[in-house]
Amino acid sequence: MNGGVLPVTLSGLRKALTARQFSVREALEAQLEHLRLNAEKFRCVTAIHELSAADEKVSRRPLAGVGLAHKDIFHRIDRPASCGHKRPPAVSRRRSNASVLSRLDAAGASELASLCMAEFACGATGQSMQFDEPVNPLDQAAAVGGSSSGSAVAVAAGLCYASLGTDTAGSVRIPAATCGVLGLKPTRGLMPSAGVFPLAPSLDTVGIIARSAADAANLLAATATRGLRVLREALASPELLENALLANPSPRIRYCFDATVVREDVLIVLQEFIQQLPAACQVRPCATPWLKELTAYAETLLHVEAAQVHLSRLRQSPSDLGPMVRAVALPGIAMPAVWYATALAGRWQWTKRVVAEYFQQADVLLMPALPDGVPNWDEVHSLSPRFNGRALASLYRLMPFVNYLGLPSIVFPVGTDVHGRPVSVQAIGRPFSETSLLSFAYRVERELFGANGFAPMPLAHDGSSTRISIKR
Repeated sequence: MNGGVLPVTLSGLRKALTARQFSVREALEAQLEHLRLNAEKFRCVTAIHELSAADEKVSRRPLAGVGLAHKDIFHRIDRPASCGHKRPPAVSRRRSNASVLSRLDAAGASELASLCMAEFACGATGQSMQFDEPVNPLDQAAAVGGSSSGSAVAVAAGLCYASLGTDTAGSVRIPAATCGVLGLKPTRGLMPSAGVFPLAPSLDTVGIIARSAADAANLLAATATRGLRVLREALASPELLENALLANPSPRIRYCFDATVVREDVLIVLQEFIQQLPAACQVRPCATPWLKELTAYAETLLHVEAAQVHLSRLRQSPSDLGPMVRAVALPGIAMPAVWYATALAGRWQWTKRVVAEYFQQADVLLMPALPDGVPNWDEVHSLSPRFNGRALASLYRLMPFVNYLGLPSIVFPVGTDVHGRPVSVQAIGRPFSETSLLSFAYRVERELFGANGFAPMPLAHDGSSTRISIKR
């Protein structure tokens, strides 16, 4: 008989499991079956993994019963990452599981699937020469950002509770914004990167995509390598973790919505959001005159380091690499060494300067996530006759400088544009201020969207619910 439906959020699932509304095994089997039945319609899954006997032996661990799926860039001993390519890179047999996956395993989480991505994490969309492009659950005509495209689609579609991705120039935050979910790019190094295929090692950051700020906090608390004592201790129960987020004081906010041209309807939504914030946030405008220079430094590091990562393929079989990979890697070969050295040498001083100027008297810097809103697929697909380079560039225009500075950033929706697509804000903080950023997002989430997270659970094509059912 039908035993009801699983909660929409990870925190809700943990509470239901604690109340013994169903068993860990029942919850996992329901999640896996739901994923298996719905994966094809969203084209975001590259492999589905079977439950193991170990999944039944972790019932006392905090994330027991939670089904996750991750960008296919994280290595496991018995399952090398495909990296969005039909000829994945060779991996040494001496390598162990990706550290971040081992930490989630230890917390009791189960990995249900591997998810699609832009080839070798190159690209601001889910465009692929190797696989079909994923479908945006909110609007089939809307683009899916990249390169962690499958992660955002799977979370927004309700195929998994949360997902790990990687963010080198916005690759977690962009797809989260296009699909109307939360994307967290932590302080560089806070989540371990061992066992993750690189794109540009000095910029690469493991990140989280989730429906709720509290859900993202669960994964961050389980995987962080340092600090975050309050969150890590609160992982013991979902109530403790939610209370820890709410106990954090209201942040002091500065905002800059004119660092680049913002589409009028998007700007209206952002301004209305600012006006709704409580007086305790002490909201003040500011300027970001350094944006263009820091973006150029970030792009220099990206091109040069990507060229080094793919140098052997570029020399031996460049045709094996798709156009997006070549577009990222090839310029790095021609760039003068002094450009790279200058970008790398000035990084610490720039971070110190920005932190001093913006975060001494404020906790959060707000900027638009996608200044031109969520574009149509045919505007950003490079093989489309309607391809628009400006639309593609707008996806990552306000993202790379954050990676260059190594700061934490969180993206989440605050309204919808004239097309009914999500308008998201990007909240940036000082190093290791993830708890403050998640707390801010959680308060906004509860005020604007209620208890089921940021993204409305999409309906199936026949109008039926996509909630996960438990059958007994």
